[in-house]
Order: sequence, then structure tokens, then C-alpha cells
Amino acid sequence: MSDKETLIGDEMIKAQLIKKSNKLGISLDELIERYIRRGLYGDDYYTQPQLSKKEIDEIFKRNMERDKKNSIPSKRE
Repeated sequence: MSDKETLIGDEMIKAQLIKKSNKLGISLDELIERYIRRGLYGDDYYTQPQLSKKEIDEIFKRNMERDKKNSIPSKRE
């Protein structure tokens, strides 16, 4: 038989969350917050803010500069 203690219900979930948070190196509260954010995003409760053309261009420019700094060639060249 296994040396592991069998947990049922809330204790089981809490033990799994603690094990996962230790594996990721984050606190239990932060892990729960991440799960909630991911769930809200997946359930369409989170709506991404609409960005203007100028803001999108700035993001692309910033990403291209970061890629150049990391020696990743541009697809345009």
C-alpha cells in the first residue's frame, strides 16, 4: 500500500494547490489569483481594452527593437 495519506474534499484541493504553488515557487494566494484571472479571461468576463492604431504600432515597434536586441532576425528583411 501507499504511504500517502488519502485526502478528500477541501483538504485534498488545498494540498494540491500548495504542492503546485511550491513547484512554481509562488505563494498560494498568487496561484489562486492566477487561476481566477485565467478563468475570467477564458469565460469572457475580461475584455481586452481596445487599442488605437498608434498604440498598436508602438507595441510592434517595441517588440521589433527587443527582437533585434536579442538577435532575432526580422521577417521583413
